[in-house]
Amino acid sequence: MIVLGIDTATPQVGVALAGPDGPLASLQVAGGRRHGEILAPAIDALCRLASVGLDSVDAVAVDIGPGLFTGLRVGIATAQALAVTLDVPTVGRSSLDVLAHPHLRGGRAVAAVVDARRGEVFWALYRPGPAAMEAITAAAVCPPEAAVAALAPLGGAGVLVVGDGGHRYAGVFGSVRGIEVAGPAHTHPSPEALVEMACADLAAARAGGPPERLVPLYLRSADVRIGWDQRSAPAERRG
Repeated sequence: MIVLGIDTATPQVGVALAGPDGPLASLQVAGGRRHGEILAPAIDALCRLASVGLDSVDAVAVDIGPGLFTGLRVGIATAQALAVTLDVPTVGRSSLDVLAHPHLRGGRAVAAVVDARRGEVFWALYRPGPAAMEAITAAAVCPPEAAVAALAPLGGAGVLVVGDGGHRYAGVFGSVRGIEVAGPAHTHPSPEALVEMACADLAAARAGGPPERLVPLYLRSADVRIGWDQRSAPAERRG
């Protein structure tokens, strides 16, 4: 079984292919917000590098967020189009799950933190389980200071913070003893981790839902809607 993974939840565009024996190839492009320009050429280059035709793909895995609104729309729409064309199932995974996955053998709690802009972060806390990282908290959006306040009691046991939100607010997260911010290699969700998660449960991948069931995990309204609501609010409410 060959799985194509698409990750566009953050400014990085990532794609990967994996088969029964593990990853075949992956590409990551730090493209800012040019997801629409980069994704299709990246998939084409990935397939050529791995010598795998798209018609050999058996499932499409995609990061459903939370993350950048435009990036998520581009990634999910592309996954849906490919799945319909190839007549294969789709598998959606949270960006926070994907960020936490590579640290399964790390032996400590992991806080996956994605930059939500507007002074906020998307985040969730995980602990290593027998076969996968297990979420301790539900995915949430809040200021980084609020996330740190929730993590502070766990600092004594050691918490690793991963994701571009942790990188951006490293001074905030690193201010608590026992909380470590991971290096640049763990800033963005890994497309290799995405396809590894999909391949780990082949039955789930084979039985993945139809493309139309892929729903973005936004956690809040789009920035343009927030800006419009603030602009339309009465003066007394805007303060």
